Amino acid sequence: MVGSATRHLLAPSVAGRAFQAASQDAIMLARLSRDLPGWLRTPLTPADADACTRRGLTARAAGFLDLVARAIFAHPDSPYRWLLAQAGCEYGDLAALVHAEGVEGTLDTLAARGVYVTFDEMKGRRAVVRGSAHRTFAEAAFDSPLVTPHWHVYTGGTRGRPGRVMRWLPLLEEIAVNVGVTFTAHGLNRARHVFWLNNPVAQMLIYTRLGQQTLGWLHPLQPFPFKARSGAHYLAILARLAGRRLPTPRHLDIQDAARLAAWIARQPSGDGPLVINTMPGSAVRVAVAAREAGSDLRDVTFHLQSEPVTEARRDALTAVGAGVVVNYGSIETPSVGYSCAASSAADDLHVFTDQYALTERQRLVTEHGPMVRALLLTTLTDRAGKICLNAEPGDYACLERRACGCHLGELGLTTHLTEIRSFEKLSSEGVTFVRSALLRVLEEVLPARFGGSPLDYQLVETEGADTLARLVLHVSPSVGPVDEAAIRATFLSELGAGGIVDRSQADLLARAGSVVVRRAPPLATAAGKILPFHLVRTTR
Repeated sequence: MVGSATRHLLAPSVAGRAFQAASQDAIMLARLSRDLPGWLRTPLTPADADACTRRGLTARAAGFLDLVARAIFAHPDSPYRWLLAQAGCEYGDLAALVHAEGVEGTLDTLAARGVYVTFDEMKGRRAVVRGSAHRTFAEAAFDSPLVTPHWHVYTGGTRGRPGRVMRWLPLLEEIAVNVGVTFTAHGLNRARHVFWLNNPVAQMLIYTRLGQQTLGWLHPLQPFPFKARSGAHYLAILARLAGRRLPTPRHLDIQDAARLAAWIARQPSGDGPLVINTMPGSAVRVAVAAREAGSDLRDVTFHLQSEPVTEARRDALTAVGAGVVVNYGSIETPSVGYSCAASSAADDLHVFTDQYALTERQRLVTEHGPMVRALLLTTLTDRAGKICLNAEPGDYACLERRACGCHLGELGLTTHLTEIRSFEKLSSEGVTFVRSALLRVLEEVLPARFGGSPLDYQLVETEGADTLARLVLHVSPSVGPVDEAAIRATFLSELGAGGIVDRSQADLLARAGSVVVRRAPPLATAAGKILPFHLVRTTR
């Protein structure tokens, strides 16, 4: 009786939330239908992109203070306003600090006083504790109050509701500026594009805004969600209203790279550079297929994202004549950096310091180590979907400021990142799972189902001789006889238990054959500690 009454009481609330979500989606769709054709109609020229970058660099301190005033101090519920209050910092103090020490000097000072957020704090998975004060903020609390969204994109749910990140055309305009100056640096201003990705909608719109042609969109997952397919067809209709063309998705399995390599070989030369937008692992598969077919990729550039690009992977692509451009960012903070055109390093990237500031904070990954210099990311403009003020993206890298001589450096983008690696996220085959979700599977689910203790299971990320990433699940021999196929299946199904995003990501790992089980003791660090997840990638 009580259960029935409870269901009746809850039903209106659930129905009300569903109606509210549907109403918001309808409003965003109407807004996008109104704004997108006009936005696409007038291309952004290379000269426009260069001028926008220079203006942004000149006004970065003023832009930062304006953003903090309108998006943080004007909103009492802002997590950053609470953090600044714990540090005793009012707006006037912050402005004086920026004028005295510059943006990066100010951010270093704030971080030392506790004004930062860790990866899990920003995701709402852990309370923000500073001294005796503590607060827990939902992931949505970090959304920008200044954005009127045209649509949402989703992050992995990790056994919960997927996080929503706002997108609107002014943000795509900023990203288009970054892409435009990068293509100028790499000689790709008249490129033709092919996407081998699940959701490249924003990138296709950006390339169309830059006046470039998208030849095709291949997606590696099957079945493709109906909502995504219908949305792609509707965008193609809106683009036609602006006199532009957007392709609709077609399936190409992640193991069928030879078909794409054969299609590339049939393309006529002289029509402009061909850019394949995909993940590093998929790019290597195409290069291997081309080499085995006896063809080269001299007219091809791979635009890579979502995974680290090591020297071995870069060498596998350049060995068949292909160029490589790397993009660093995330769903929450897209287009942070792009490849330097004057460097021989695999992942030497220019940070777009007109839109972001990067500093570092030394911290332990867990209470047992290892120690890393974690990157701290700050948004400087009012177009970002998420407000970041010394927010950890979950990565560490070599951060330096130097002149390089390429077009990006000549514009004033002199901050470089190299050797970017994650200490909070597993990124393989372009999919991402956070450390907290992996720990639950390794330390709770697998021992409960197959025996042993949390110390008997460990995930190690390695790179094979073929340069493809492998996730090696070490299972200690002390556990006794186990069904390795069942362990692998359980690991993947638990990773995919969070929602549609997590399910699609786990399915992609399964189809790529990225996860293997090895009966071996867990590996120890140089300090003799055994960690459940080796987040530092090993290379050849």
